[in-house]
Amino acid sequence: MCEALTRPPKKTFAVMLMLIATVSACTSSKRKEEEVAALRNSYAPVQDMEIVVSGGVNLYQYSERLTDALLKFKNSEDGCKQAAAKFEDQNQKALAAGVCQHLGTAMDAYISAKEFFGDTHKTDLDPFTDENMFGEKTYEDLRNRFPGLEEIQVGIDYSSTPSLQLGKFYWRGDMLQALWRLANRERQTAKSQMDQLSQM
Repeated sequence: MCEALTRPPKKTFAVMLMLIATVSACTSSKRKEEEVAALRNSYAPVQDMEIVVSGGVNLYQYSERLTDALLKFKNSEDGCKQAAAKFEDQNQKALAAGVCQHLGTAMDAYISAKEFFGDTHKTDLDPFTDENMFGEKTYEDLRNRFPGLEEIQVGIDYSSTPSLQLGKFYWRGDMLQALWRLANRERQTAKSQMDQLSQM
C-alpha cells in the first residue's frame, strides 16, 4: 500500500518524461540559434566586403571599407570560434568550425587583394612599369597561402631566356580579381554551411 502511494502513476511519470524531453529540446534549439547567430556576426563584415567589391571602388574607398570590415570581423572572430566550440553534436561542431575557417580565408583574401589594386585593361598599361605587374615568387607564395586560388595568365615570360634570371611576371589587376573571386567563394561556402546548421 505504501509503495503504491509513493510510486507515481505510470501516466504521470510518462508525462513528466515528455515535459523534460520537451524542455531539453527547446533549450538545445535555443542554444543552437544563439550559436548560429554568433557565426552570422562574423559573416556580416565579409558580406559587406562583397557588396563593396561588386559596387566598384577605387583604392582609397576599398582601404577605408576594408578597415571598417576588419574591425567588425576582429570583434566577432573570437565569438565565432567560441560558438563553434559550444556545439555538442560533433557534426555540427565540425561544420561550425568550417564556417569560421572559410570566413577567415575570405577576409585574408580581401586583405591581400589591397596590394594588387590595378587596372584590368591590360592593353592600356605598360607591362614594364612595376605598379602594373608582380613577380613569380609573389605569385607562388599566394598560391601556397591560398590553395583555392585560381591560376592567372602569365603576363610576360622571361624563363625562356635564363641569362636574364627574371622568370615570369603577372598583371596585378588579374590577381586582384582572382583574390576577390576566391573571397566570394569562401563566403558562399560559409553561408551554405550556416544554412545547413540552421536546419539540423
